[in-house]
Amino acid sequence: MGDLSLLNFVACYRQHFEVVRASTPSLLDEVYRLRYQVYCVERRFESTADQVNGREVDIDDPRSVHVLLIHRRTGAIAGTVRAILPAGPNPGALLPIQRITRTQPSWPLHYLPPNQTAEISRFAVSKEFRRRCVEQHTAPAHGIGNGIGGADERRLLRYITFGLIQGALEICQEHDIRYVCAVMERALIRLLARLGLSFEFAGELVYHHGLRQPCFARIDHLLERSRAAGTLLWRYSNDAAQPDLCDRHRPTWSQACA
Repeated sequence: MGDLSLLNFVACYRQHFEVVRASTPSLLDEVYRLRYQVYCVERRFESTADQVNGREVDIDDPRSVHVLLIHRRTGAIAGTVRAILPAGPNPGALLPIQRITRTQPSWPLHYLPPNQTAEISRFAVSKEFRRRCVEQHTAPAHGIGNGIGGADERRLLRYITFGLIQGALEICQEHDIRYVCAVMERALIRLLARLGLSFEFAGELVYHHGLRQPCFARIDHLLERSRAAGTLLWRYSNDAAQPDLCDRHRPTWSQACA
């Protein structure tokens, strides 16, 4: 993206989305409800039989901080993610990525300070939200089809991805976390890199809900690289958005979802 495109992206993101900390029982319930829909029903990563009342909850939730990405104009939930912190009821407990990669003894995470390392996980995007955006965009207007294109779908995913990961990184910074790790599809890692969030590969691909790449980043290095390159993350962090740059005249998915 060029400078104007970056500013446009940040401005439109701010206009249409808000990251909300799931700090109340009702918001946490929304987190677990969406995770159940995505992880148990749609993608079948987890068994519905292991969950209660249509909520997906696991052993790492008590030491996690969760966020929801909200579409401002409608209040619809676009996605959720959590940051699993090192502190908790069992400080010596392994992070999920450590449990998954315990057969890779040379993996870098085993040498990172455990009290300063967190994991980003349970990245879940609402299929219902994306479907509604597409349907609104493809509804005939005055008898003329107004189809959504692949570029618009990719832009929607970029907004949601950026908002969720940026929200998780804010949690890490608030809790003085130096290192963040994750187990992700390589396509998601590439998308994050284009948004200014560059993770390093750590070890080989592992099979966890399909083939996934363990990766990590030192947060201060990530931010420094982002600053030097003038990436989207740096623009957002430094309040570089100009709200009037958001194109309100051309019908986009964000307007169609309103």
